[in-house]
Amino acid sequence: MKRALLTVLACAALVLPVSARAADSQFGGCFAGGQLCAGPSATITVGEFNLATQKFSGGVSPGIGYGVTYAPDCWYAVGLAGYLAFSVGGSQPNSARPALMLSFANYLRVGAGLSVTERDVGTLRQWSLLFGVGADFGGTTSYLGEQTNGPLAQRMAP
Repeated sequence: MKRALLTVLACAALVLPVSARAADSQFGGCFAGGQLCAGPSATITVGEFNLATQKFSGGVSPGIGYGVTYAPDCWYAVGLAGYLAFSVGGSQPNSARPALMLSFANYLRVGAGLSVTERDVGTLRQWSLLFGVGADFGGTTSYLGEQTNGPLAQRMAP
């Protein structure tokens, strides 16, 4: 339980937005006038629909990836990234999940992945639809400040 809590906290720290200007020089960059950015990202999958068993399940599965995002500084940002998540432990079967996920509004993630689980009797491979939240380490989230301090916020101020 303690290990799971530490993993969740570490992954939550990974998905906090980071300014692209710091990440651009090492792991990616923006081109097309800043409209298209490539760089690393992190995600936490919180739900999945297993296509083999036709069942929905929930849980926390962190992953790291790399991809591209269109209009990263806008609320309507969309992107595509490849992710890799691992589950390793003494009492559970080890598994790896490569996934391809679409991102919307910089934080929402939807995609598909292949879960490869190592078991005593062989390896189990199952496809799933994945749902989660994440953040790109490319682009900025300046649009949040613009929306919260914009004309609507000024009209609502006393």
